[in-house]
Amino acid sequence: MVRRTKADALTTRTELLDAAERVFSSNGVANTSMMQVAEAAGVTRGAIYHHFQNKLDLINALMDRVKLPVDEMLEEIVQAHQDNPLAILKARCFHIIHQVEHDPHMQALINILLHKCEYVGDALPIHLRHLGGRNACIEESCILLDEAKKKGLIGADLNSQAVVLGLFSLVDGLMYNWLLDKSLFDLSSTAKQAIECYFKGLQA
Repeated sequence: MVRRTKADALTTRTELLDAAERVFSSNGVANTSMMQVAEAAGVTRGAIYHHFQNKLDLINALMDRVKLPVDEMLEEIVQAHQDNPLAILKARCFHIIHQVEHDPHMQALINILLHKCEYVGDALPIHLRHLGGRNACIEESCILLDEAKKKGLIGADLNSQAVVLGLFSLVDGLMYNWLLDKSLFDLSSTAKQAIECYFKGLQA
């Protein structure tokens, strides 16, 4: 019997995640079985259940795969603009747009979450994790806007949460529509103009 190494196991796990991206993107989460993912990766039923308990576990792993690089880049953004909270928030928006356009794993994940996942039944915990991440991001962004108010960078009478929700709706809407039809517009240039216009409207 050949003994599998940790490197072999890591390779199999990566191949399963790549296959899950493809099959979820093509068929949707609800219409995809664990066996379909295993077949797409060229492994056995036992192999996929060795690495992942269910589809929720797969989705969580897909989210975790893109989380670390994003967290590292966000930290770099903070260091680069530490005296300007508004610049930090704007750079974060541009970064997520860049990631969705150029990182195939991030693009596949966002497409799955926005277009290919019904948040009911077994998929409800995915919705709850998505909400948790979004709410944490809203809270952090509101803190940045409150700091921007103190520095006189934006109008003091603005409601920070309303501003953040408007900004999120703008960024999410750009990604949603671009993923629906990438030929409709250039994501980066359109996002740059739209986001710059939004931030100009916030100036004190």
